[in-house]
Amino acid sequence: MRSYQGIFLCLGLIGSLTGTALFGQDEDQAQSSPEVPATPSHSSPPDAPPVPSAPKTQPKAAPKKAAVPNSTSPLNPSTLAPTSQTPGAAPLDKTKAGKLKQIRKVKRKETADALIKRRGSTSIDNVIVGEAQVLPKNVFRLRYIMRNASADKGYDSAGKEFSAGASLNITGHAFVAEYGITDRLVLQMITPYTSSNELAINANEFKRSAEYGRQFDKLVDAVTPSLIARGLCSDAAQCRTAIDNGLALGIATPIELPSGETATVGANVPIREAANSIILKAVEPAAGKSGVGDIQFGLGYNFYSSPRNVITAGLGLRIPSGLFSDVASAYRAPGSGFLATGLLFRYDLRLNPVIFSFSHQAELSMNKAKRSRSSMINPRYLNAEDPTNDDPSIPGGGDGVSNDYVIERKGVYHEGFGRVAYALGSLTRWLKPAALYGFYSYIVDPEYQNQGHLYSKKRELYTASYAFSIDGLAMEPMIPVSFTYRREIAIGGRNATLAPDSDYFQFNFYYKF
Repeated sequence: MRSYQGIFLCLGLIGSLTGTALFGQDEDQAQSSPEVPATPSHSSPPDAPPVPSAPKTQPKAAPKKAAVPNSTSPLNPSTLAPTSQTPGAAPLDKTKAGKLKQIRKVKRKETADALIKRRGSTSIDNVIVGEAQVLPKNVFRLRYIMRNASADKGYDSAGKEFSAGASLNITGHAFVAEYGITDRLVLQMITPYTSSNELAINANEFKRSAEYGRQFDKLVDAVTPSLIARGLCSDAAQCRTAIDNGLALGIATPIELPSGETATVGANVPIREAANSIILKAVEPAAGKSGVGDIQFGLGYNFYSSPRNVITAGLGLRIPSGLFSDVASAYRAPGSGFLATGLLFRYDLRLNPVIFSFSHQAELSMNKAKRSRSSMINPRYLNAEDPTNDDPSIPGGGDGVSNDYVIERKGVYHEGFGRVAYALGSLTRWLKPAALYGFYSYIVDPEYQNQGHLYSKKRELYTASYAFSIDGLAMEPMIPVSFTYRREIAIGGRNATLAPDSDYFQFNFYYKF
Protein backbone atom coordinates (compact mmCIF):
# COMPACT_ATOMS: atom_id res chain seq x y z
CA MET A 1 0.00 0.00 0.00
CA ARG A 2 2.71 2.40 0.84
CA SER A 3 4.28 4.06 -2.21
CA TYR A 4 7.92 3.13 -2.92
CA GLN A 5 9.17 6.42 -1.57
CA GLY A 6 8.35 5.30 1.60
CA ILE A 7 9.81 8.52 2.37
CA PHE A 8 9.60 9.02 5.93
CA LEU A 9 6.34 10.25 7.38
CA CYS A 10 6.84 11.83 10.64
CA LEU A 11 9.81 13.61 9.84
CA GLY A 12 11.90 11.92 7.27
CA LEU A 13 12.80 9.31 3.85
CA ILE A 14 13.66 6.25 3.14
CA GLY A 15 13.37 2.71 3.33
CA SER A 16 13.88 0.12 0.97
CA LEU A 17 11.51 0.63 -1.73
CA THR A 18 10.83 1.42 1.29
CA GLY A 19 11.37 4.32 1.07
CA THR A 20 12.39 6.26 3.92
CA ALA A 21 13.46 10.31 7.19
CA LEU A 22 12.73 13.21 9.50
CA PHE A 23 15.43 15.23 11.02
CA GLY A 24 17.93 12.98 9.32
CA GLN A 25 21.42 14.19 10.08
CA ASP A 26 20.24 17.31 11.88
CA GLU A 27 22.57 19.43 13.91
CA ASP A 28 22.99 19.07 17.65
CA GLN A 29 22.41 21.93 20.04
CA ALA A 30 24.34 25.20 19.51
CA GLN A 31 24.64 28.84 20.12
CA SER A 32 24.12 31.57 17.58
CA SER A 33 27.29 32.90 15.97
CA PRO A 34 28.51 36.32 17.07
CA GLU A 35 27.37 39.26 15.06
CA VAL A 36 29.87 40.42 12.46
CA PRO A 37 30.71 44.12 12.81
CA ALA A 38 29.16 46.16 10.04
CA THR A 39 31.51 47.35 7.31
CA PRO A 40 32.15 51.06 7.71
CA SER A 41 30.15 53.14 5.24
CA HIS A 42 31.96 55.23 2.66
CA SER A 43 28.91 56.75 1.04
CA SER A 44 29.35 60.15 2.76
CA PRO A 45 32.45 62.18 1.76
CA PRO A 46 34.65 63.61 4.52
CA ASP A 47 34.22 67.20 5.51
CA ALA A 48 36.03 69.48 3.02
CA PRO A 49 38.87 71.46 4.55
CA PRO A 50 38.35 75.26 4.72
CA VAL A 51 39.65 77.08 1.66
CA PRO A 52 41.95 79.94 2.71
CA SER A 53 41.29 83.34 1.28
CA ALA A 54 43.76 84.46 -1.37
CA PRO A 55 46.35 87.12 -0.43
CA LYS A 56 45.97 90.51 -1.98
CA THR A 57 49.32 90.09 -3.68
CA GLN A 58 47.88 87.16 -5.69
CA PRO A 59 44.80 88.52 -7.45
CA LYS A 60 44.64 85.51 -9.87
CA ALA A 61 43.97 82.95 -7.12
CA ALA A 62 40.22 83.62 -7.05
CA PRO A 63 39.43 82.01 -10.44
CA LYS A 64 41.17 78.78 -9.32
CA LYS A 65 39.04 78.68 -6.16
CA ALA A 66 35.84 79.17 -8.10
CA ALA A 67 36.75 76.23 -10.35
CA VAL A 68 36.71 73.70 -7.45
CA PRO A 69 33.26 72.04 -6.92
CA ASN A 70 31.94 72.46 -3.37
CA SER A 71 29.74 69.34 -3.33
CA THR A 72 32.21 66.61 -4.19
CA SER A 73 35.30 65.01 -2.80
CA PRO A 74 38.04 63.21 -4.76
CA LEU A 75 36.96 59.77 -6.08
CA ASN A 76 38.46 56.65 -4.57
CA PRO A 77 37.51 52.93 -4.77
CA SER A 78 35.22 53.22 -1.76
CA THR A 79 33.41 56.42 -2.83
CA LEU A 80 30.35 56.07 -5.07
CA ALA A 81 30.46 58.33 -8.10
CA PRO A 82 27.33 60.20 -9.22
CA THR A 83 25.35 58.18 -11.75
CA SER A 84 25.54 61.07 -14.19
CA GLN A 85 29.30 60.71 -14.49
CA THR A 86 30.27 58.05 -17.02
CA PRO A 87 33.87 57.67 -15.76
CA GLY A 88 32.49 56.51 -12.39
CA ALA A 89 30.39 53.62 -13.79
CA ALA A 90 33.12 50.96 -13.73
CA PRO A 91 34.16 51.63 -10.11
CA LEU A 92 30.46 51.49 -9.10
CA ASP A 93 29.96 48.00 -10.57
CA LYS A 94 33.15 46.69 -9.01
CA THR A 95 32.23 48.12 -5.64
CA LYS A 96 28.76 46.54 -5.66
CA ALA A 97 30.12 43.18 -6.77
CA GLY A 98 32.72 43.32 -4.03
CA LYS A 99 30.12 44.12 -1.37
CA LEU A 100 27.85 41.29 -2.53
CA LYS A 101 30.77 38.89 -2.45
CA GLN A 102 31.66 40.04 1.06
CA ILE A 103 28.04 39.61 2.21
CA ARG A 104 27.95 36.06 0.86
CA LYS A 105 31.24 35.29 2.57
CA VAL A 106 29.98 36.65 5.89
CA LYS A 107 26.70 34.67 5.68
CA ARG A 108 28.58 31.51 4.78
CA LYS A 109 30.80 31.95 7.82
CA GLU A 110 27.82 32.68 10.08
CA THR A 111 26.09 29.51 8.88
CA ALA A 112 29.20 27.38 9.27
CA ASP A 113 29.92 28.77 12.75
CA ALA A 114 26.37 28.04 13.93
CA LEU A 115 26.54 24.46 12.67
CA ILE A 116 29.99 23.85 14.13
CA LYS A 117 28.93 25.12 17.56
CA ARG A 118 25.88 22.89 17.43
CA ARG A 119 27.78 19.77 16.40
CA GLY A 120 30.70 19.95 18.81
CA SER A 121 34.17 21.30 19.39
CA THR A 122 36.40 18.84 17.53
CA SER A 123 37.03 18.33 13.83
CA ILE A 124 35.49 14.87 14.12
CA ASP A 125 32.22 16.41 15.32
CA ASN A 126 32.08 18.39 12.09
CA VAL A 127 31.50 15.40 9.82
CA ILE A 128 29.55 12.75 11.73
CA VAL A 129 26.11 14.06 12.56
CA GLY A 130 23.75 12.17 14.84
CA GLU A 131 20.26 11.27 13.68
CA ALA A 132 18.78 12.90 16.81
CA GLN A 133 20.54 16.22 16.33
CA VAL A 134 18.40 19.19 15.28
CA LEU A 135 19.23 22.41 13.47
CA PRO A 136 20.37 25.52 15.35
CA LYS A 137 18.00 28.46 15.62
CA ASN A 138 17.39 30.34 12.37
CA VAL A 139 19.34 27.82 10.28
CA PHE A 140 17.62 26.55 7.13
CA ARG A 141 18.53 23.30 5.41
CA LEU A 142 17.45 22.15 1.96
CA ARG A 143 18.01 18.48 1.16
CA TYR A 144 17.69 16.96 -2.28
CA ILE A 145 17.59 13.16 -2.41
CA MET A 146 17.49 11.06 -5.57
CA ARG A 147 16.76 7.35 -5.35
CA ASN A 148 17.17 4.69 -8.01
CA ALA A 149 15.46 1.43 -7.00
CA SER A 150 15.33 -1.89 -8.81
CA ALA A 151 13.85 -5.27 -7.86
CA ASP A 152 13.37 -8.70 -9.38
CA LYS A 153 12.96 -10.78 -6.22
CA GLY A 154 10.62 -10.95 -3.28
CA TYR A 155 9.88 -12.87 -0.07
CA ASP A 156 6.92 -15.18 0.53
CA SER A 157 4.83 -15.57 3.69
CA ALA A 158 7.45 -17.88 5.21
CA GLY A 159 10.29 -15.43 4.55
CA LYS A 160 11.73 -17.47 1.69
CA GLU A 161 13.20 -15.57 -1.25
CA PHE A 162 11.53 -16.15 -4.62
CA SER A 163 11.33 -14.70 -8.12
CA ALA A 164 8.00 -12.99 -8.75
CA GLY A 165 8.44 -13.06 -12.52
CA ALA A 166 8.59 -9.27 -12.57
CA SER A 167 11.23 -6.55 -12.55
CA LEU A 168 10.77 -3.05 -11.19
CA ASN A 169 12.82 0.11 -11.85
CA ILE A 170 11.89 3.38 -10.18
CA THR A 171 13.53 6.79 -9.96
CA GLY A 172 12.24 9.00 -7.19
CA HIS A 173 13.19 12.32 -5.65
CA ALA A 174 12.56 14.05 -2.36
CA PHE A 175 12.87 17.74 -1.56
CA VAL A 176 13.21 18.30 2.17
CA ALA A 177 13.00 21.79 3.68
CA GLU A 178 13.90 22.19 7.37
CA TYR A 179 14.15 25.21 9.66
CA GLY A 180 15.36 25.63 13.22
CA ILE A 181 12.61 27.57 14.99
CA THR A 182 14.62 27.51 18.23
CA ASP A 183 17.76 25.71 19.30
CA ARG A 184 15.57 22.71 20.20
CA LEU A 185 12.53 22.91 17.90
CA VAL A 186 12.72 22.16 14.17
CA LEU A 187 10.07 22.23 11.42
CA GLN A 188 10.24 20.01 8.35
CA MET A 189 8.40 19.56 5.04
CA ILE A 190 9.02 16.63 2.66
CA THR A 191 7.82 16.63 -0.94
CA PRO A 192 8.37 13.31 -2.78
CA TYR A 193 8.26 13.07 -6.56
CA THR A 194 8.32 10.05 -8.87
CA SER A 195 9.88 10.68 -12.28
CA SER A 196 10.11 7.10 -13.59
CA ASN A 197 8.15 3.97 -12.63
CA GLU A 198 8.71 0.95 -14.89
CA LEU A 199 7.48 -2.60 -14.30
CA ALA A 200 8.05 -5.58 -16.60
CA ILE A 201 6.54 -9.07 -16.36
CA ASN A 202 8.39 -12.24 -17.34
CA ALA A 203 5.48 -14.52 -18.26
CA ASN A 204 7.39 -17.78 -17.88
CA GLU A 205 8.63 -16.90 -14.40
CA PHE A 206 5.32 -15.40 -13.31
CA LYS A 207 3.53 -18.66 -14.18
CA ARG A 208 5.64 -20.35 -11.51
CA SER A 209 4.71 -17.82 -8.82
CA ALA A 210 2.21 -18.34 -6.00
CA GLU A 211 0.12 -15.38 -7.18
CA TYR A 212 -0.34 -16.98 -10.59
CA GLY A 213 -1.45 -20.21 -8.91
CA ARG A 214 -4.08 -18.39 -6.85
CA GLN A 215 -5.53 -16.65 -9.91
CA PHE A 216 -5.53 -19.89 -11.92
CA ASP A 217 -7.41 -21.72 -9.15
CA LYS A 218 -10.08 -19.00 -9.10
CA LEU A 219 -10.74 -19.37 -12.82
CA VAL A 220 -10.82 -23.17 -12.64
CA ASP A 221 -13.30 -22.99 -9.77
CA ALA A 222 -15.45 -20.64 -11.86
CA VAL A 223 -15.83 -23.05 -14.80
CA THR A 224 -15.99 -26.32 -12.84
CA PRO A 225 -19.79 -26.23 -12.18
CA SER A 226 -20.44 -25.78 -15.90
CA LEU A 227 -18.18 -28.69 -16.79
CA ILE A 228 -19.96 -30.95 -14.29
CA ALA A 229 -23.36 -29.86 -15.64
CA ARG A 230 -22.27 -30.81 -19.16
CA GLY A 231 -21.14 -34.21 -17.96
CA LEU A 232 -17.49 -33.59 -18.86
CA CYS A 233 -16.37 -34.51 -15.33
CA SER A 234 -18.06 -35.77 -12.18
CA ASP A 235 -16.45 -33.66 -9.44
CA ALA A 236 -14.02 -30.78 -8.89
CA ALA A 237 -10.94 -33.00 -8.61
CA GLN A 238 -11.74 -34.83 -11.85
CA CYS A 239 -12.41 -31.52 -13.63
CA ARG A 240 -9.06 -30.12 -12.48
CA THR A 241 -7.26 -33.19 -13.80
CA ALA A 242 -9.04 -32.87 -17.14
CA ILE A 243 -8.14 -29.16 -17.40
CA ASP A 244 -4.49 -29.87 -16.56
CA ASN A 245 -4.50 -32.51 -19.32
CA GLY A 246 -5.71 -29.99 -21.92
CA LEU A 247 -9.53 -30.23 -21.81
CA ALA A 248 -11.11 -27.96 -24.43
CA LEU A 249 -14.73 -27.11 -25.19
CA GLY A 250 -16.10 -27.61 -28.67
CA ILE A 251 -17.86 -24.25 -28.72
CA ALA A 252 -16.90 -20.76 -27.59
CA THR A 253 -17.90 -20.42 -23.95
CA PRO A 254 -18.27 -17.16 -21.97
CA ILE A 255 -16.97 -17.00 -18.39
CA GLU A 256 -17.90 -14.38 -15.83
CA LEU A 257 -14.80 -13.13 -13.99
CA PRO A 258 -14.71 -12.06 -10.31
CA SER A 259 -14.82 -8.44 -11.50
CA GLY A 260 -18.19 -9.07 -13.19
CA GLU A 261 -16.62 -8.83 -16.64
CA THR A 262 -17.13 -11.57 -19.21
CA ALA A 263 -14.26 -13.32 -20.98
CA THR A 264 -14.64 -15.95 -23.69
CA VAL A 265 -12.90 -19.31 -23.92
CA GLY A 266 -12.58 -19.95 -27.63
CA ALA A 267 -13.83 -23.10 -29.33
CA ASN A 268 -11.36 -25.97 -29.07
CA VAL A 269 -8.98 -23.77 -27.03
CA PRO A 270 -7.69 -25.63 -23.94
CA ILE A 271 -9.23 -24.14 -20.82
CA ARG A 272 -5.80 -23.89 -19.15
CA GLU A 273 -4.48 -21.79 -22.06
CA ALA A 274 -7.49 -19.50 -21.93
CA ALA A 275 -7.02 -19.06 -18.18
CA ASN A 276 -3.33 -18.34 -18.71
CA SER A 277 -4.16 -15.63 -21.24
CA ILE A 278 -6.71 -13.99 -18.93
CA ILE A 279 -4.31 -13.96 -15.95
CA LEU A 280 -1.34 -12.55 -17.87
CA LYS A 281 -3.52 -9.86 -19.38
CA ALA A 282 -4.78 -8.90 -15.94
CA VAL A 283 -1.25 -8.22 -14.67
CA GLU A 284 0.09 -6.60 -17.82
CA PRO A 285 1.88 -3.43 -16.67
CA ALA A 286 2.27 -0.03 -18.25
CA ALA A 287 4.58 2.88 -17.54
CA GLY A 288 3.74 3.91 -13.99
CA LYS A 289 2.35 7.28 -13.05
CA SER A 290 4.83 10.05 -12.31
CA GLY A 291 4.18 13.07 -10.15
CA VAL A 292 4.12 14.36 -6.58
CA GLY A 293 3.53 11.81 -3.83
CA ASP A 294 2.11 12.34 -0.35
CA ILE A 295 3.51 15.54 1.18
CA GLN A 296 4.62 15.23 4.80
CA PHE A 297 5.08 17.75 7.61
CA GLY A 298 7.03 17.18 10.79
CA LEU A 299 7.82 18.96 14.03
CA GLY A 300 10.68 17.70 16.19
CA TYR A 301 11.87 18.66 19.66
CA ASN A 302 15.26 17.94 21.21
CA PHE A 303 14.38 16.87 24.76
CA TYR A 304 17.88 16.08 25.95
CA SER A 305 21.36 16.87 24.70
CA SER A 306 24.76 16.23 26.26
CA PRO A 307 28.21 15.63 24.79
CA ARG A 308 27.43 11.89 24.77
CA ASN A 309 23.64 11.44 24.57
CA VAL A 310 21.00 13.16 22.42
CA ILE A 311 17.26 12.40 22.45
CA THR A 312 14.70 13.87 20.05
CA ALA A 313 11.00 13.13 19.54
CA GLY A 314 8.54 14.47 17.03
CA LEU A 315 5.10 14.52 15.45
CA GLY A 316 4.27 14.14 11.79
CA LEU A 317 1.38 14.49 9.37
CA ARG A 318 1.04 12.84 5.95
CA ILE A 319 -1.36 14.46 3.47
CA PRO A 320 -2.77 12.28 0.64
CA SER A 321 -1.66 14.67 -2.11
CA GLY A 322 -0.41 11.97 -4.50
CA LEU A 323 -2.61 10.39 -7.18
CA PHE A 324 -4.33 7.25 -5.93
CA SER A 325 -8.12 6.88 -6.08
CA ASP A 326 -8.69 6.77 -9.84
CA VAL A 327 -5.38 5.28 -10.99
CA ALA A 328 -5.80 1.89 -12.68
CA SER A 329 -3.64 -0.89 -11.27
CA ALA A 330 -1.40 -1.10 -14.35
CA TYR A 331 -0.07 2.41 -13.66
CA ARG A 332 0.94 2.07 -9.97
CA ALA A 333 -0.16 5.22 -8.17
CA PRO A 334 2.48 7.47 -6.51
CA GLY A 335 0.21 8.23 -3.54
CA SER A 336 -1.25 6.09 -0.74
CA GLY A 337 -4.67 7.68 -0.25
CA PHE A 338 -4.22 7.92 3.52
CA LEU A 339 -4.25 10.91 5.83
CA ALA A 340 -1.95 9.77 8.62
CA THR A 341 -0.25 11.03 11.74
CA GLY A 342 2.82 9.63 13.39
CA LEU A 343 5.30 9.68 16.25
CA LEU A 344 9.09 9.69 15.93
CA PHE A 345 11.81 8.80 18.43
CA ARG A 346 15.56 9.18 17.84
CA TYR A 347 18.59 8.58 20.03
CA ASP A 348 22.33 9.19 19.54
CA LEU A 349 25.23 7.78 21.54
CA ARG A 350 28.42 9.72 20.77
CA LEU A 351 31.68 7.83 21.29
CA ASN A 352 33.98 9.81 19.01
CA PRO A 353 35.06 8.95 16.39
CA VAL A 354 31.90 6.80 16.33
CA ILE A 355 28.21 7.64 16.72
CA PHE A 356 25.56 4.98 17.29
CA SER A 357 22.03 6.08 16.34
CA PHE A 358 18.58 4.54 16.58
CA SER A 359 15.38 5.79 14.95
CA HIS A 360 11.80 4.50 15.10
CA GLN A 361 8.58 5.95 13.76
CA ALA A 362 5.00 4.73 14.09
CA GLU A 363 2.27 5.88 11.71
CA LEU A 364 -1.48 5.64 12.29
CA SER A 365 -4.01 6.23 9.50
CA MET A 366 -6.79 8.69 10.26
CA ASN A 367 -9.06 7.76 7.35
CA LYS A 368 -10.03 4.98 4.95
CA ALA A 369 -8.58 5.33 1.46
CA LYS A 370 -10.99 5.25 -1.46
CA ARG A 371 -10.02 3.59 -4.72
CA SER A 372 -11.83 2.51 -7.88
CA ARG A 373 -11.52 -1.12 -8.91
CA SER A 374 -9.49 -1.91 -12.03
CA SER A 375 -10.55 -4.09 -14.93
CA MET A 376 -9.30 -7.69 -14.99
CA ILE A 377 -9.51 -7.86 -18.77
CA ASN A 378 -7.50 -4.66 -19.31
CA PRO A 379 -5.86 -3.30 -16.13
CA ARG A 380 -5.13 0.02 -17.84
CA TYR A 381 -8.78 0.89 -17.30
CA LEU A 382 -11.15 0.99 -14.36
CA ASN A 383 -13.81 -1.70 -14.10
CA ALA A 384 -17.10 -0.78 -15.77
CA GLU A 385 -19.02 -3.97 -14.92
CA ASP A 386 -20.91 -4.84 -11.74
CA PRO A 387 -19.26 -7.57 -9.62
CA THR A 388 -22.42 -7.91 -7.51
CA ASN A 389 -24.60 -9.14 -10.40
CA ASP A 390 -24.48 -12.86 -11.10
CA ASP A 391 -25.77 -14.18 -14.42
CA PRO A 392 -26.75 -17.84 -13.79
CA SER A 393 -26.57 -18.60 -17.51
CA ILE A 394 -22.82 -17.89 -17.61
CA PRO A 395 -20.20 -19.99 -15.79
CA GLY A 396 -18.37 -18.16 -13.05
CA GLY A 397 -19.62 -15.05 -11.34
CA GLY A 398 -18.69 -11.80 -9.70
CA ASP A 399 -17.11 -11.87 -6.27
CA GLY A 400 -19.65 -9.41 -4.86
CA VAL A 401 -17.00 -6.81 -3.96
CA SER A 402 -18.05 -3.31 -5.01
CA ASN A 403 -16.04 -1.36 -7.58
CA ASP A 404 -15.76 1.44 -5.00
CA TYR A 405 -13.03 0.20 -2.70
CA VAL A 406 -12.82 1.53 0.84
CA ILE A 407 -9.39 0.45 2.08
CA GLU A 408 -8.59 0.34 5.78
CA ARG A 409 -5.18 -0.09 7.36
CA LYS A 410 -5.64 -2.64 10.16
CA GLY A 411 -2.93 -1.57 12.55
CA VAL A 412 0.08 0.69 12.97
CA TYR A 413 2.78 1.12 10.36
CA HIS A 414 6.32 0.86 11.79
CA GLU A 415 9.62 1.91 10.28
CA GLY A 416 13.08 2.35 11.76
CA PHE A 417 16.81 1.75 11.59
CA GLY A 418 20.01 1.44 13.55
CA ARG A 419 23.07 3.30 12.28
CA VAL A 420 26.77 3.46 13.06
CA ALA A 421 28.89 6.35 11.76
CA TYR A 422 32.68 6.56 11.73
CA ALA A 423 34.75 9.70 11.07
CA LEU A 424 37.68 8.89 8.78
CA GLY A 425 39.49 11.99 9.98
CA SER A 426 40.54 9.97 13.02
CA LEU A 427 42.85 8.01 10.69
CA THR A 428 44.47 10.85 8.78
CA ARG A 429 43.89 14.56 8.35
CA TRP A 430 43.60 14.03 4.60
CA LEU A 431 40.27 12.29 5.20
CA LYS A 432 38.92 14.84 7.67
CA PRO A 433 35.81 15.71 5.56
CA ALA A 434 34.83 12.03 5.06
CA ALA A 435 32.77 9.54 7.07
CA LEU A 436 31.50 5.97 6.65
CA TYR A 437 28.10 4.60 7.71
CA GLY A 438 26.37 1.27 8.19
CA PHE A 439 22.58 0.80 8.49
CA TYR A 440 20.13 -1.93 9.40
CA SER A 441 16.56 -0.91 8.51
CA TYR A 442 13.12 -2.44 8.88
CA ILE A 443 9.52 -1.85 7.74
CA VAL A 444 6.45 -3.57 9.19
CA ASP A 445 3.33 -2.70 7.19
CA PRO A 446 0.07 -4.09 8.65
CA GLU A 447 -2.75 -5.88 6.86
CA TYR A 448 -5.17 -3.89 4.71
CA GLN A 449 -8.85 -4.71 4.20
CA ASN A 450 -11.48 -3.57 1.73
CA GLN A 451 -14.93 -3.60 3.34
CA GLY A 452 -14.12 -6.75 5.30
CA HIS A 453 -12.27 -8.47 2.45
CA LEU A 454 -8.51 -8.96 2.49
CA TYR A 455 -6.81 -6.34 0.30
CA SER A 456 -3.17 -7.05 1.13
CA LYS A 457 -1.38 -9.10 3.75
CA LYS A 458 0.92 -7.82 6.48
CA ARG A 459 4.28 -7.04 4.88
CA GLU A 460 7.77 -6.99 6.37
CA LEU A 461 11.00 -5.87 4.74
CA TYR A 462 14.55 -5.78 6.12
CA THR A 463 17.54 -4.09 4.50
CA ALA A 464 21.24 -3.41 5.11
CA SER A 465 23.09 -0.35 3.83
CA TYR A 466 26.52 1.17 3.59
CA ALA A 467 27.21 4.83 2.90
CA PHE A 468 29.91 7.49 2.77
CA SER A 469 29.72 11.27 3.02
CA ILE A 470 31.80 14.36 2.32
CA ASP A 471 31.08 17.40 4.51
CA GLY A 472 32.20 20.91 3.58
CA LEU A 473 32.25 21.98 7.24
CA ALA A 474 35.46 20.00 7.68
CA MET A 475 37.17 21.75 4.77
CA GLU A 476 39.19 24.93 4.71
CA PRO A 477 37.57 27.31 4.09
CA MET A 478 34.41 25.78 5.54
CA ILE A 479 31.47 25.37 3.15
CA PRO A 480 27.95 24.66 4.53
CA VAL A 481 27.27 21.89 1.99
CA SER A 482 27.50 18.07 2.21
CA PHE A 483 27.03 15.02 -0.04
CA THR A 484 26.12 11.42 0.86
CA TYR A 485 25.92 8.25 -1.22
CA ARG A 486 24.09 5.23 0.18
CA ARG A 487 23.63 1.68 -1.15
CA GLU A 488 20.69 -0.26 0.31
CA ILE A 489 20.22 -4.03 -0.17
CA ALA A 490 17.15 -6.12 0.71
CA ILE A 491 18.13 -9.01 3.01
CA GLY A 492 14.81 -10.42 4.21
CA GLY A 493 11.08 -10.03 4.55
CA ARG A 494 7.62 -11.58 4.44
CA ASN A 495 4.84 -11.10 1.87
CA ALA A 496 7.05 -8.68 -0.04
CA THR A 497 6.28 -9.35 -3.71
CA LEU A 498 9.14 -7.11 -4.82
CA ALA A 499 12.01 -6.20 -2.49
CA PRO A 500 14.16 -3.51 -4.11
CA ASP A 501 17.82 -2.63 -3.85
CA SER A 502 18.40 1.12 -3.96
CA ASP A 503 21.03 3.80 -4.58
CA TYR A 504 20.61 7.15 -2.82
CA PHE A 505 22.33 10.43 -3.71
CA GLN A 506 21.81 13.19 -1.17
CA PHE A 507 22.89 16.85 -1.20
CA ASN A 508 22.49 19.14 1.83
CA PHE A 509 22.59 22.95 1.64
CA TYR A 510 22.54 25.20 4.73
CA TYR A 511 21.79 28.90 5.26
CA LYS A 512 21.50 30.96 8.44
CA PHE A 513 18.97 33.77 8.52
